[in-house]
Amino acid sequence: MNIKNLFSTVSLICLSFGVTLAFFPDYIGNQYLTDPSWINPGAKLVAQGYGTLLIAFAVACWYGRGAEPSLGRRAMIVLILLSDLALVIVHSLAIINKVETPIAWVTVFISVVLTVWSGMLLRQGTDVAA
Repeated sequence: MNIKNLFSTVSLICLSFGVTLAFFPDYIGNQYLTDPSWINPGAKLVAQGYGTLLIAFAVACWYGRGAEPSLGRRAMIVLILLSDLALVIVHSLAIINKVETPIAWVTVFISVVLTVWSGMLLRQGTDVAA
């Protein structure tokens, strides 16, 4: 469970969700939303924008895999921790409030794992060069 593996895992997850959101927002909407009629042109645009952001984040993580210990690498780990923590909260609330279907618990589980993993790596404190 090292930093290279974390960045590789995050990159693959973000790429898979990003490509699906960017190019197939209707599919994700039908899978995740309890009322697929909420999928309108505005929702598609937001999904595609978020998908593009995820693809960019996947590329950043992929290229960050081989980075030497630095403040930038630590910032990426903090970003992973905070963004996944936020996803846990947002998706959990959406499921509880019946906005998303129970399949979104998979997303919550993935985000919990990535939050804990990045938190453990930050606690090790070996990611910033001396």
